[in-house]
Amino acid sequence: MILQETKISELKLKEAMGNFRPRYEVVGQDAMGSVGGVAILWNPDEVRFEEWVSMPRILSGKCRNIGSKEWILLSGVYGPHIPGERRNFISNLIKVSGLYKSIPWIIGGDFNMIKSLNEKRGGVRRADADMELFEHTIKDQRLVDNTIINGTHTYNNRRVGKHQIAPRLDRFLISEQIISRDRTTGR
Repeated sequence: MILQETKISELKLKEAMGNFRPRYEVVGQDAMGSVGGVAILWNPDEVRFEEWVSMPRILSGKCRNIGSKEWILLSGVYGPHIPGERRNFISNLIKVSGLYKSIPWIIGGDFNMIKSLNEKRGGVRRADADMELFEHTIKDQRLVDNTIINGTHTYNNRRVGKHQIAPRLDRFLISEQIISRDRTTGR
C-alpha cells in the first residue's frame, strides 16, 4: 500500500498501524510540518522488501512476493506543489531508476503535476517546461501511465463555474516490462 500526504511522522504511523491485523510493516518519510509525508505499508507474510532508497518526496524499495524470485522496484511519491521544485523531483525520479535499471518499476502517488493540458479543467491553461519534462520522463523511462476508471481528474477544488479547477495529479506508472509480461503470460 502506498500512502501520500500522511501529514505525520513515520513513528506515529508505525504506532497507528500497530493496532491493525494482519500486522503491517511500515517505512515512511516524515511530513514537513503539516505538509507531505510518504509511506509504504505491506504484509510481511506476503511481501519481502529490501534495499530502501529515500530521496526528497520519493520513497522506494526493492520488493517481491513471498515465493517469487522476481523483484520489482516500488516507489511512493508526493510531488512538490511549488513549480520551482519540480525539476529536482523529476531528476530524483531518474536517479532512482538508474539505481535499479534491471528490474521493473511501479510508481504511485500524488505527483502534483500534469503531463498535458488534457489532464486539467479550469484555472490557468498554459503548457510549461515542467509538464513537457514530466511527459518526456515517463516515455524515456518506458513507463505506462494507467488510465483511471472513474474520470480523468483526481483533484477538485470544489468550486463552481469558472473558478473550478480539476487536474489529474495522482497516478500509477508501471514499467512496460510488467505490462508486456502480463499480456503474454495472462497474469
